[in-house]
Amino acid sequence: TEIKTLIRDPYAIYAKHVLGLRPLQPLQRAPDALIRGIVLHELFEEYVKATLDDPDRLTAEALTEMSRQALWSDIPWPAMRPVWQARVERVAPWFARSERARQALARPVLFEKSGAAALEGVDFTLRGKADRIDMDAHGYAHVYDYKTGNPPSKDEQKHFDKQLLLEAAMIERGGFSDISPRGVASAVYIGLG
Repeated sequence: TEIKTLIRDPYAIYAKHVLGLRPLQPLQRAPDALIRGIVLHELFEEYVKATLDDPDRLTAEALTEMSRQALWSDIPWPAMRPVWQARVERVAPWFARSERARQALARPVLFEKSGAAALEGVDFTLRGKADRIDMDAHGYAHVYDYKTGNPPSKDEQKHFDKQLLLEAAMIERGGFSDISPRGVASAVYIGLG
């Protein structure tokens, strides 16, 4: 995800990785977009994992029920619980339907997996974390990244938002230890916005 920052604002990367500058954390964390993204990421990941052993759970109702349990027990901001719950309920029918199609195409095998691939000829190692990697019957990988907002447009991906393309390149070079180098059939953002 930092490649986008490197392209748009190289000094931010220099400040973070060379100078070691970090923003101060607030004394009390607000339920901002970052926190919402983390919470919803975990929710959808757990839902997909639960459906692997029980495909009958690939329903909007199952996702909604799982979100009620997770959001109402794990979120320390009472005012945000119904807001985030409404967001999940709005996308649940679409997500369950599209997840059935994704799982018919390929089986999820890795979640939140870190990897690295050294680039030959330069002193640079590309590191990243894939939200999800699925494998199809032909041995090809399908890479997915969850976005709680709007996924980047085609032009944004072409010019600076290279995250999924770089994850695909890492897979092709064997950058994820749990899978051997292989071709990538697709790299797709799953927009939850």
